[in-house]
Amino acid sequence: MTAVTVLTPPGTGAIATIALVGPRAWEVVRAKFSRELPDVPEVGRTWFGTLGDEVIVAAKADGVEVHCHGGPRVVRWLVEQFVAAGCEEVVGSTPPPNPLPEAERGSPMVFLPSPLRGGAGGGVVSDPRALDPLTRASTLRTANILLDQLHGAFAREVAALGDASRLTKLKQFAPLGRHLVSPWKVVIAGPPNVGKSSLVNALAGFQRSVVAPVAGTTRDAVTVQVAFDGWPVELTDTAGIRHAADALEAQGVERARRVLAEADLVVWVLDATSPDPEWPESGSPLLVVNKSDRPAAWEPPPDVLRVSAATGDGVPELARRIAAVLVPVAPSPGDAVPFTPDLADAVDRAAAAVESGNLADARQLLAAIRQ
Repeated sequence: MTAVTVLTPPGTGAIATIALVGPRAWEVVRAKFSRELPDVPEVGRTWFGTLGDEVIVAAKADGVEVHCHGGPRVVRWLVEQFVAAGCEEVVGSTPPPNPLPEAERGSPMVFLPSPLRGGAGGGVVSDPRALDPLTRASTLRTANILLDQLHGAFAREVAALGDASRLTKLKQFAPLGRHLVSPWKVVIAGPPNVGKSSLVNALAGFQRSVVAPVAGTTRDAVTVQVAFDGWPVELTDTAGIRHAADALEAQGVERARRVLAEADLVVWVLDATSPDPEWPESGSPLLVVNKSDRPAAWEPPPDVLRVSAATGDGVPELARRIAAVLVPVAPSPGDAVPFTPDLADAVDRAAAAVESGNLADARQLLAAIRQ
């Protein structure tokens, strides 16, 4: 038989995993997937597409995993589709019979009860610390990274570090590990009337901020949750930075300055139509020139992006640039990532100890983050 089972616990989460094991597993998934899949699965490879909903298909040694949105209705609908195609649903911890002769079997795919049990091999939870972050991931991209860690990517890398000489790559992904669940804070800032609110609305795809040609319209910070290139971002619109004309606006400006101080990235908006553009007072924000659809009053530097919040011109490129600043190097499938703020901090401290020549402290820190 070909069996289908849900590996993740019951309930609502960001992502769920459905496993198919048996002689027709690949055939069933291949017939329903939106993209063309190879005749023979390449073990370890993943494909992004749709099975009625967005999913990631992963070929395993003894079957196929389908990673989908974690809503119970989505999961139930997909399972029913597989059952209708001839699969038999297996519930709980009982694994389906392996149809292959023993000599031809790969690492067994363990079917997990709730609570999940640990282990090693395809589809098995090797690092249960990643389960809670996985259930709270807000995008498929971050959920897929966390799924790799659930299957032991980080734990294996830490176990293999030995004298801590391989910390460089782990340290590179520490900033990402702090934001797999908590979004990056990106603040849109600048003087009044440069189009900050319009730009936030264009990036978000809907009107989140009030837009009006009156200085000081935005009195408080307005936030919206978005995803750029699969990375979760809390986008914040702020009051125009200037010497305020009244007490209420002054409170908005002060609030904007506090938000700027807490931001992971500041996008400073300049006005293409202003003959005297106002540059940021300090820091190294990402500069962008708005109102590119109108006659320019000055010539910005060639490396500064020009956009039009009104027409949408340049807005997708701005989203890509923001993503590239936040995550300069993205992990490849299967890469180890310190997947919580605590683990990221421990990796940073261990790397600092190595750099200072204190290998004993580095080993102690690494030992503390091993399971």
